[in-house]
Amino acid sequence: MRRLLCLCAIFLMSGCASFSAEHSRTLLMDRTTGEMKECTVDKWRTSESYEKYQGCVSAYEAEGYTIWSQY
Repeated sequence: MRRLLCLCAIFLMSGCASFSAEHSRTLLMDRTTGEMKECTVDKWRTSESYEKYQGCVSAYEAEGYTIWSQY
């Protein structure tokens, strides 16, 4: 029983650390029109999800949007 509790604690701590290390939501704004766009990572937070997220942010930046906030 004690091993199970220790194992659960390790998984919980490692999971929290990995989620806080990377942004999962970015708001971008076109400064000329004031239009806002949003890029997010899906709930599974896989490496593929983060690649799509970074592609979304890069695409909007290429269109002239600037990052307004990230979290």
